[in-house]
Amino acid sequence: MKKCNLSGLLQAVLICVAELLICPLASADEVLLYDGKKVSGKIRSVDSSVLKIEVGKDLQEISLFDVTSYKFLEPALPQNVSQLLIDGEKPSYAAGPRTAKVKLRKGLHRFTLPYYHSVGLAKLDIQVSGPGMKKAEVPKEQLFRVNTAVREIPAIEYKIDEKGYRLPVKIEKPEKYIAYRLMEWSHPVKVKSMADLKAVPVKKYGASPRLALLSRRSAINFGIVYEGLIQIPQDGEYTFAVETDKNSKAKLYIGDYPSELYKQAKRKLSSGWQVAFSQAGKLSGTLKEWTRTGIHFQVPAAEKEIDLILKPGAVHELWKIQEDKKQTKTVDRKGESKIEDSAYVTTQDGNIHRVSGEVVGINEQSLLFQYQGQQREVNLDRVVGLVLWKNRVQPESKLALQSLMTLIGNTQIPGVVELNQGATASITMPWGDSFSINKDYLESVKTVNARSVSLVEIQPDSVTQVPFFNQRYPYQVNKSLAGQPLKIGTQSFSKGLCVHARTVLVYQLGKEFEQFQTTPGLQAETGKLGNVAVKVMADGKTLFEKPEFTSATKLESLSLDVTGCETLTLVVDFGKDQDVGDRFVWGDPKLIRAVPKELAANQK
Repeated sequence: MKKCNLSGLLQAVLICVAELLICPLASADEVLLYDGKKVSGKIRSVDSSVLKIEVGKDLQEISLFDVTSYKFLEPALPQNVSQLLIDGEKPSYAAGPRTAKVKLRKGLHRFTLPYYHSVGLAKLDIQVSGPGMKKAEVPKEQLFRVNTAVREIPAIEYKIDEKGYRLPVKIEKPEKYIAYRLMEWSHPVKVKSMADLKAVPVKKYGASPRLALLSRRSAINFGIVYEGLIQIPQDGEYTFAVETDKNSKAKLYIGDYPSELYKQAKRKLSSGWQVAFSQAGKLSGTLKEWTRTGIHFQVPAAEKEIDLILKPGAVHELWKIQEDKKQTKTVDRKGESKIEDSAYVTTQDGNIHRVSGEVVGINEQSLLFQYQGQQREVNLDRVVGLVLWKNRVQPESKLALQSLMTLIGNTQIPGVVELNQGATASITMPWGDSFSINKDYLESVKTVNARSVSLVEIQPDSVTQVPFFNQRYPYQVNKSLAGQPLKIGTQSFSKGLCVHARTVLVYQLGKEFEQFQTTPGLQAETGKLGNVAVKVMADGKTLFEKPEFTSATKLESLSLDVTGCETLTLVVDFGKDQDVGDRFVWGDPKLIRAVPKELAANQK
């Protein structure tokens, strides 16, 4: 074993801390495998079958069939990559300008200034002073734009030298003016922090010659995010001052674009449509156009709205987002056609009526609907929801490997991801449409039809629930019968099924799987109560049985062979104490798929 040179190691660490360049920043992309193991590194490329990830100095190839999910994480950057100089949201500040000092080297320094306002007149004044600069508004000649060249500067280039000076960025031909984006909102949208500001759609992108509020604005509620470069004439300590009115808040950052502003928070739209795809996936967005050849939606993705064109057959359900939740009525879907399209419309007496036929399209004011051989128009204000079956796209193969992309903004899109080194991901949807998106807009990617399939994502073929008396407790997914997190003893489960004795769940396997894995036990909230008989069967054959399962039963994980089986049956029956506390959890239940012949070539 080699001896560790502690003095050399300490010296290396000190150099890293001081210069922030000697030691590279570790990336933290994360890949979750079917067996629960995680691989962390830098995802270099993804295609329809293989993911390549750089772990240390090694480039590993992983078959997508073995991947449950993966996500791109922001590296753990040093705090001074983006330095918060002035925090106008802190209540501790006294009235008047809020100031901060920072040591800057001569050259161009990037800054970001988010600001929001509500009620009354708006005010935003920014001044700077230091060597070669008198206290005043930043001269226009010293302001430049954040463009593509600036955005491509790696985060680790924003650094501080050993004397505590922030170092400038290098841009050959900086552009005049500073960039900004403007947001406006009204009731019921509420903005009480910078985090809320991120969730408001951008109304306008523009450029300004000055770093100031150029008008008092007619909108009561608005926000602006300024991004720019400031030319520092010589080395020294500079003082920045930001003053707002009492109804405004502002922050000032020097250095890289702050991560807290980069990615959008998820938000719920107050209007628009909620859409479920004919295959996996969903979105909430604005319906722009609907013809026989395509449906145009605008959906949130990080700080932007992106356009998606979908084939009509790719959409299964559309439900209008109701602005007034108190006025929302329950739709009776009993007897709904599985052959024709269904339109749910509001009648004159305020009830909801279902009409069967075929959706032809939507224009600015009306739904075009083929009904009893004639095309009818229905005012869009009356349309509550649409369920499409007539021309629905069917998957070519139930075993085809796909991904389910969750965008920042909660849109979920099925398809195949192509990523090769760069920052752009290309997504081809199952029905052939494709689009490109910034990789950073992907919150996570889940592999569909991969080796590991969670039982919570499969609908049981049959459910038998027999109450001991007259009280029936429907089984719950990913929560206890009381709505609490799943927990067996001291172990918690984010995924699982909670049932009450007596409950029998039957699942169709179709001879596609080779193992069933789970951790069974009584829900912790029942305390010492509970006594059930538990059995797991496949094609009628008992794979696991415990006639008396209590809270004292040792916690063990099961891995049962279901190779070649058509059905899986989970039984939780009454025990010795009638049904008192018989609340049972199948923790993290999952099926491990056998490798299909079509995908065998993907295995490495």
